[in-house]
Amino acid sequence: MYSYNLGQYVIWAPDEAEWTAWAKPVLFASAHFRGGEELSIPDVSLKNDRKTMVIVDLPGKQSVEEALAFASKGWRPVPLFNGVYGDGQMIVDVTVLCRALGSGADVLKTLSIPLDAPPVFLLDSNRMIGSRSPGTFDNRWCVFPQDMPSHSFISSKGIDKVVVRLSASKTLFRSSPTPSVRTDLEKVLLNYQKNGIDLFTLSDDAQEPEKYTARKLPIAGGLSNRFAVTLGLRRNATGGFGASVPEPEAREWGGGGGYYRLG
Repeated sequence: MYSYNLGQYVIWAPDEAEWTAWAKPVLFASAHFRGGEELSIPDVSLKNDRKTMVIVDLPGKQSVEEALAFASKGWRPVPLFNGVYGDGQMIVDVTVLCRALGSGADVLKTLSIPLDAPPVFLLDSNRMIGSRSPGTFDNRWCVFPQDMPSHSFISSKGIDKVVVRLSASKTLFRSSPTPSVRTDLEKVLLNYQKNGIDLFTLSDDAQEPEKYTARKLPIAGGLSNRFAVTLGLRRNATGGFGASVPEPEAREWGGGGGYYRLG
């Protein structure tokens, strides 16, 4: 990891902090990781009772801005971005997100967050938007249950509820005009719910969190999600997701000496 980026990563994930073990370093391992992005940090109405874990599932830069707002109220931000930066045309363009993380590190340096503060996890709601084509860099990714702490661990820290901050946008398998939990995150929440953790959502226009009931995915949806995860995504050597989609080869097709492009 580049020394500049390592310094920024340590600000986001200090060794002594309770939740650093879940922070993802892969996006920080990019020569293109720099600050310089102007941030607009909103005000959040949620009060920190130290019993609430927050998951911010918003588009790139907005996820960083909202997490910093929660940080100003005593939550510990934990970046979970697991798609790497790629040269050329990225399916999920993380350029602004990288800059926002750099600028966000400067904001975090001004805050005094307790090492045992409850966590606010950062996700990019654009993580599975787009489709691959030859020559693109496929850095789409999904969140898995093991990417977040277990129900027993968060319970041991006195946390008994999870609030998901989301907004209306496309999901993995459908487009909805109203806020909805994305398919991969639903599985994480369902596991928490089964083990006694109360779930809530907080949308753009809501003043207070609303109770949420996670739903078991239908068989078709579950199979489709597993198929996307195991076959549709491309692992990277750094441990995250991201690799170039190869161009199809031109092969000679007999007869007229022309070429037929396969792939």
